[in-house]
Amino acid sequence: MKILLFLLALITCIACTDDKLPSDVEIVESDAEWVNMLAADGCSWHFQVPSGDSLLYYLPSETSLKVVEKELGNKEDYYSFIKVHIRYSLTDRKKGVACGWGATGNFTEIEVYKVDKK
Repeated sequence: MKILLFLLALITCIACTDDKLPSDVEIVESDAEWVNMLAADGCSWHFQVPSGDSLLYYLPSETSLKVVEKELGNKEDYYSFIKVHIRYSLTDRKKGVACGWGATGNFTEIEVYKVDKK
């Protein structure tokens, strides 16, 4: 009986660990906003992460977009600000995003591991 109880406790502990996170990249946690300002001549959906006196702009990778949409819903609004807490890592890629007046912004792409509404 003790062995069975120990095995159940061990399985529970293993199931609760966050093994989806890679160990070979720096993972960052931060408050941010999931923003779409295209209707106000800004840029379409992206993350704004505060950094000192400025903002950093990031776009989720294609696979990460599923994580974002699962938690925050589909990208249907044309003007929105959603406060979030995000866990992510930087990639070495840039990604284009539609901006006002037909412009395209190039933002750093990120891998999103977890995002929660605040």
